[in-house]
Amino acid sequence: MEWEEKMNTLTNRICNLALSATPILNIPDPPSAIPIGCGIYLKVGSDYFLLSAGHLLNLEDWPKIIAPGNGTTVTFLNGTIATTFENPQSKDVIDFAVLKFAKRQIKHLINGRFEFIEIQNIMINHKVDPKGYYVIAGYPVSGVKKKAGKALFNPIPVKFITYSLKPSKYSKYNFDPEHFILVKYQRKVAPFGSKEKQITKELQGISGSGLWYIPDMNDRVEGIPKLFLVGIMTENHKEKGFLAALKIDFATQVIREIFNHKEIEESKFKEVKDPNTIFCAHID
Repeated sequence: MEWEEKMNTLTNRICNLALSATPILNIPDPPSAIPIGCGIYLKVGSDYFLLSAGHLLNLEDWPKIIAPGNGTTVTFLNGTIATTFENPQSKDVIDFAVLKFAKRQIKHLINGRFEFIEIQNIMINHKVDPKGYYVIAGYPVSGVKKKAGKALFNPIPVKFITYSLKPSKYSKYNFDPEHFILVKYQRKVAPFGSKEKQITKELQGISGSGLWYIPDMNDRVEGIPKLFLVGIMTENHKEKGFLAALKIDFATQVIREIFNHKEIEESKFKEVKDPNTIFCAHID
């Protein structure tokens, strides 16, 4: 029981840390907004980035999307985007987007409700750990409750620890293990300290949030196990019992090559997305 209580406490601390860098992306719908998915805030040097799924941040929809800024404000995603989706109807299993915020937008983001992780919080060239802990933390669209009579909505986060699928499942479902991380989608789970299973939240809208990896539960900073961003959640295959995350290497390689941050470690995985096949645009 003591171990279960300790794990419950650690899980909450870990997930809250991940959520602190996971903004909800929205489309304005005055006087409120419509949530469409999530992203991850990242700072590299003096540049500020938003990482997400390409089907969310596609060239057609990107200029209409807003994200949380300072205080209770929101901000448009002005800057330079690199995405694998030209429009929402595009088809590409390599589904990601990297937005570099315009310099003038930074003042609307820093010291706000969300933190920007640093590159040292990312694990590049991560090989799937069959016995490792993986964390999913985000704000599914299905978890947003509207307040009756008010122009506000309350986001309800989903946060849980899961584990990777066996290598045989990758070939069965036609996923390249050098490009994807497949994690178990547990429809019913028992919270730590309880034998009674509960049905987990529907994860519609979890796209664009991060998949995080914990190398060692006992290696902690200020009481929280170290965790590293290793993927971007892109596909929900709940009928098959798993969720798919695209490895973070695609995003970091774009930041390295397109946004010229050569200090970032280069990915060793084969066929990481060719920058020439990525759609780019800019709004100042």
